[in-house]
Amino acid sequence: MSLVILDKLATLSERNLAQIEKAKEAGRKVGGLYCLYSPAELIVAAGAIPVPLCGTRNEPIHDAEKILPRNLCPLIKSSFGFGITDTCPFFHFSDLLIAETTCDGKKKMFELLGKYKPIHLLQLPQDQNADTSLPYWYDQIRKLKERIEQEFSVELTDERLSDAIRVMNRERMALKDLMDCAKQKPSPVSGMEMLAIKHRLSFFADKEEGLALIREAVQEIRGKALSKESPFGAQTPRILLTGTPVGLGSEKVIRLIEECGAGTGSV
Repeated sequence: MSLVILDKLATLSERNLAQIEKAKEAGRKVGGLYCLYSPAELIVAAGAIPVPLCGTRNEPIHDAEKILPRNLCPLIKSSFGFGITDTCPFFHFSDLLIAETTCDGKKKMFELLGKYKPIHLLQLPQDQNADTSLPYWYDQIRKLKERIEQEFSVELTDERLSDAIRVMNRERMALKDLMDCAKQKPSPVSGMEMLAIKHRLSFFADKEEGLALIREAVQEIRGKALSKESPFGAQTPRILLTGTPVGLGSEKVIRLIEECGAGTGSV
């Protein structure tokens, strides 16, 4: 079974990259994000383009290990390698990197990446006490807002922020609809197919175009479900994969699970 949307997304990928380059030439800013803790709403509200930057491929690791310890997380080494070799177009186009203190390895990586690009580091709360953590996190977001206004020469008004929040919430709900397609037994979509769809959708500069493509993917997969098409059988074991983000280039666990006759989902 193959999905038409996958071929379409592959075809559109190069065009999307060209659109970002054209937008940059016209003066539009790009904000690079390393984690979901970083609020893309602030970048969208600034009229800029948010792009994900976490590295999930092995190729840049060799160069990263010339600087970073070899026993460091491969996600960190891949991300750093892409940055120092300037082989990731999205890193290349980024005017500001937005990072977060999720682990000690990332903290050091971001310190080093600051030599290559302007970077803003979000300090995550270190406890679960809402009385102290929530005001602390609010202050971190406020400081990021001020940094974006400074770097991008824009005022983030309440109206612009509200509009951006609505756009991102629509995107999240559409992505939830996409993920919910795999709830059916057997799932009409494989873990590898879902990974490829989500990965390619994450880079689209035009949010409205991205939303339309998510809906198109959902419609096609639901059509497969209605016609009882599935890459799995009714008794196929289902395995939930959690933890370090998985992207194209680091899909070996998903591929191995499915080659062994199970189905995968990820969060």
